[in-house]
Amino acid sequence: MVKELIFNTKGVEIYTISNFVNDIECEHLCRHIEKYSKRSSVSGDGATIHTYSKNRTSSSASFWENDTIANLIDKRIADEVGSPLSHSEPLYGHLYKEGEQFTDHTDYFNEDSYINHCLSSGQRTWTVMIYLNDVEAGGNTEFPEIGKSFSPKKGMAVIWKNADGRDGNPATLHSGLPVLKGEKFILTKWFRENEFNQEEDERLSKLHHDQKASVKEEDTSEEYFVLDKFGNQVEVVNINGIYHATYKSKEVIPAITKEGFKKMPIPKSLYHRILSFYYEGIENARPEFDPNGSDHVTQFISSKEVDYPTALIPLTGEIISIIFDNLQETLSQWSGKQLARTHCYGIRTYKRGAVLKKHTDGFDTRIISAILNIDQKVDEPWALQIDDHQGIEHEVYLEPGEMVLYESAILHHGRVKPFKGDYFTNLFVHYVHLN
Repeated sequence: MVKELIFNTKGVEIYTISNFVNDIECEHLCRHIEKYSKRSSVSGDGATIHTYSKNRTSSSASFWENDTIANLIDKRIADEVGSPLSHSEPLYGHLYKEGEQFTDHTDYFNEDSYINHCLSSGQRTWTVMIYLNDVEAGGNTEFPEIGKSFSPKKGMAVIWKNADGRDGNPATLHSGLPVLKGEKFILTKWFRENEFNQEEDERLSKLHHDQKASVKEEDTSEEYFVLDKFGNQVEVVNINGIYHATYKSKEVIPAITKEGFKKMPIPKSLYHRILSFYYEGIENARPEFDPNGSDHVTQFISSKEVDYPTALIPLTGEIISIIFDNLQETLSQWSGKQLARTHCYGIRTYKRGAVLKKHTDGFDTRIISAILNIDQKVDEPWALQIDDHQGIEHEVYLEPGEMVLYESAILHHGRVKPFKGDYFTNLFVHYVHLN
C-alpha cells in the first residue's frame, strides 16, 4: 500500500492509499452491495432524520455482523485513521449505475442535521472512501473548493478530514460525478468525535424537537399559576418568550425539594458537546466587567490578585438550545415540576483570587437552576458554599463533568474563599416552574 498526501490547503487534509483493498475483497463486497443495496438517503430537515433527494441517486447497503471480510476492512480502516472503531459509524457500500450521482455536499453535519445526528456522537471528523472497481467512464469524486478530482481506481482509498471539533470545513465540499458508462462500487466509513451511539443521537434529537414544539405551544396565551409559601396563587407570565413567576419577594417562594440542592454528573454527551464548544471558543473569552464600574457582576465578584477576576465566552443560540434540552428533564425529575427555560449564560472562567459573594438569584426567572463545572486548573479544590432550607451551610466540590442542581432563588450560595489556581470554569442554567 502506498500512502500519498494529496492536499493540505484551506485546512483540508486529504490523502490516498493505493491497493488498500485487494481484488478478492473487492469482488466479495461488490457482490454483497449489488444484492442488498436500496435507495440511498440523505439527512432531513427539521425533525426529519432521513429523507430521499434527487441530489443523491445511488443505492446503499450495510454489511452482516459476521461478514469476516467486511470486519477485517473495518478494523484496517480504523487502524489507518488512528481512531477506535467505537467512534465510527458502520461500514456502508454504495452502487452508482449509469447516470447516477451525488451532487455537491459535505459529510459533516450542521444546523438541523447536527441536532438530529450529533448530540451524543459528536461531529463527523474523518471520511474514508474506497473504490471497489474501475469505472469505464465518469464517476469521479470532485472537490471543487480545492480543485482536486479523483478517478475511481479499484482498491484505492481516499481519506479526508471533515472537521476539528464542532464546525466542519466547508472546503471539504465534494460530489460524486455521474457515471457515464458502467457502474461504480464504493465503501464509505465515517468517524465521530465521541463514541458512536445512533440510538442516543435519535433520542436526544426527539427530545430537542419535542421540547421545541412544547416551548412554541407555551408561547400562546395559556396562563400558568403556582402557589407561594402561604398558598396564594402566583401568576407565571410570558414576557418576550421568557417566563416570569410574579412572586412579590423571595421570602414568599416555597421550598420545592427536601434539601434544596443535589450534586450529580453532567450527562456525558452534553458535557462533551459543551467541552468542545468551550475549547473552540477560548479565544473569544473576554473580561466580564470593569473593576472600576458598578455593574451587576462587579457587585458580587472580586479579586485582590488580578484586575479582571472573570472572563466570559458567549454562547450561540444552538448550544443554548442543546443545553436547555438536555437538562430540562433532569431538573424536572429532581424538582417534580414542569419547567420552562429562562436564562443560560456564557461560560464563565474565574481567575486567581476570585471571590463570589453569597447571594440568591433573581427570584422571577431563576427558581430552579444548575451550575455545570466545565474545566479547572486548581492548586486546591474550590468549594461552593450553599445553605440548605434549614439555613445550614454546606460546601460542595465539583470536578469537571459534574454539576449541582439547586433552588437558586431562595438558597444563599457563593464561593467566599479566594480561588487558588489558574482557572475554574463553569456555566449557569436557569428555569422557572409552571405548576
